[in-house]
Parts: sequence; C-alpha cells; structure tokens
Amino acid sequence: MTVSAYIMCKVFMGYIQDVVNALRELEAATSITVTTGDYDIIARFDVSNLEALYDLTVNAIGKIKGMESVTTAVVEKEF
Repeated sequence: MTVSAYIMCKVFMGYIQDVVNALRELEAATSITVTTGDYDIIARFDVSNLEALYDLTVNAIGKIKGMESVTTAVVEKEF
C-alpha cells in the first residue's frame, strides 16, 4: 500500500531554488510547488510505507541546506 503525504516547507531567505532542486532529486517526489503564505514550498511524496516516510522526512528532507522547518500531512483519503 502506498503512503502519500504533503510536505510543507519553510525555507530560509535565499534558499528557495536550492531546496526545490534538492527535493527534485528525491525519487518519491510527485510534485513540488513554490507557494505564498505560511509555507514556501509544498511538495507531495509517494512512498511504500510509514517507515519510508519517516526516513524521507528525517534523513533526507530535514537535512536539506536552507530548510527552516517541515510539516508533514499524510493523505488519509482522496476523492
């Protein structure tokens, strides 16, 4: 069963493109959007399970240079 999640990122000034480039290198990324408002980037990822999502957020996304904070929202149901 695939687990989908939206990752909402706050990025330090001057690092938006660097973070976008780093996110694009992650195989599980299905979309990456630069936004206005509370979050600078909202990205969607599809992974195999919750353990893979944990690994992705903690060991990959959370360590990207320029990343200020990350909020994860797991997709429970889509219509």
